Amino acid sequence: MTWPLLHIPVQQPLAAHYIEHQSSVIQSLYEFHPDEDVEKRAEWLDGAEHLRADRSELAQVLRRYNQQMNNCPAVMEAIDRLVQSEALVVVGGQQGGLLTGPLLVIYKAVSIIRMAQEAEARLGRPVVPVFWIAGEDHDFDEVNHTYVLNQEPAVQRIRIGKPHDLRAPVSHVKLEVSAWESVLAEVEELMPSTEFKPALMDELRQMAKYSTLSDAFAHMIGRLFGEYGLVLIDSADPAIRKLEAPMFQAIIEENDSLEEAYAKSEQDLRTMGYTPQAERSEHSANLFVIHEGERQLLHKENGSFVDRHRTLSWSKAELLNKAGGCPQELSNNVLTRPLMQEFLFPVLATVLGPGEIAYWAQTKQAFRTLGMRMPLIWPRMSFTCMEGTLQKLLVKYDLTAEDVIHHYEEKKELWLKSQDELHLDDRFGELRHDVDARYRDMLSVLNDALPALGRLGETNHAKVLEQIDFLHHRAKDALQKQHESGLRQWERLKVTLHPNNKPQERVLNMIMYACRYGEGWFKPVMDAPVVWKGEHRLITL
Repeated sequence: MTWPLLHIPVQQPLAAHYIEHQSSVIQSLYEFHPDEDVEKRAEWLDGAEHLRADRSELAQVLRRYNQQMNNCPAVMEAIDRLVQSEALVVVGGQQGGLLTGPLLVIYKAVSIIRMAQEAEARLGRPVVPVFWIAGEDHDFDEVNHTYVLNQEPAVQRIRIGKPHDLRAPVSHVKLEVSAWESVLAEVEELMPSTEFKPALMDELRQMAKYSTLSDAFAHMIGRLFGEYGLVLIDSADPAIRKLEAPMFQAIIEENDSLEEAYAKSEQDLRTMGYTPQAERSEHSANLFVIHEGERQLLHKENGSFVDRHRTLSWSKAELLNKAGGCPQELSNNVLTRPLMQEFLFPVLATVLGPGEIAYWAQTKQAFRTLGMRMPLIWPRMSFTCMEGTLQKLLVKYDLTAEDVIHHYEEKKELWLKSQDELHLDDRFGELRHDVDARYRDMLSVLNDALPALGRLGETNHAKVLEQIDFLHHRAKDALQKQHESGLRQWERLKVTLHPNNKPQERVLNMIMYACRYGEGWFKPVMDAPVVWKGEHRLITL
């Protein structure tokens, strides 16, 4: 199989420059060069074992969780390998979205696995792939929906309801059976009848037995990637929280220094002409506390840690005690999560999307404040799926995928114009020009001889031209109706390759491909050559 590249530029400027390996960006805002410093990073990790959690205790927690969600022999073997002192990790993650969320989540898992395999071959030592499920995040609206194509085809949203309005971590939100049943009914109706649909629906009913989105997500990701040894971790797992207690204490103890560190990195960003990706309010502690089921961001005020409403307050000593005794009541934000990952795992590299690459630049000095170093950052691999029927349509209309993505309206209008054997635009253009010119001549004569008719003449002139334009538009509408079948094919290309005017991987869900091609629909992607500069590839299913 060939893997043609698609030109889909990265919109985030800093991420684009990092992916292009601009040396000034890498040296100033990041720690290690993604290609040149792999061995250097591994060597640094070998000397920093004392900074991390105990491997055996971590493996015990991971084994317990994965036995419940991802109980595959290859996963258990990967966890056993992690205990070895020379083992390293490639990690990446996402919130656990409905039905796994957009396709980019699948591609991130693929990237983690393939890049770990490549790193292991390069270094000659174990490199374990780890997927970090961000179950501690509370933005339920971000993960409660996904998009598929209906039969028209058009993009259609599937959404699951939330039983309450608490700002609770997603992994703590218990979903009602009726909510899952509603989702399954909608999927059943939307998915076409294929040989794979019964098995897909059976699998989705298994997923619906889980009470949270995070657990259902873990089940589906484990089902897809367990055979490749992908280890899962839910950041909201209470057992993980217990291991994280020392790092929570370090973050609290050094909070003022960390605030200065984030500010220093952000100043470095601005000096180089970039805007910090992650918003950080002044005196933010960059930690959340879980209080009465809700996740509350902490700020520092008059020597205390308070919530945004100033109804909750802890002294530094009290918060340190909470970290030591009840760490499950604390939670990281996007700027302290990288530090926590570094504490838990010997992270050779983290696999990130463009937005994540940008906000990680705000953490360089924070890593150093805690005696750590930011890991290698590898851009995740990107793909657009091309089905055989779409390929035939591209050939039929003499298009490329990039034409559809970047020049759709222009190309469609040219095609429609080529179908116009009556040459409507030319004929009506000539008619309008002739009528306009002759009317102006007539108005000139009337204005000289009968000035009282001037205004009436101008009004009538405009109405005549308006009627010509009206008939022109009606004729074009009739032409479009005559070619309605072809235009539907054009629309199918558009909504499939660039839905909602966005890259396919950021919108569509995988179940439409699983329904058409079976559970292993993504396996050709596992054979794609590993790329390191964020290249976007076209994959034929």
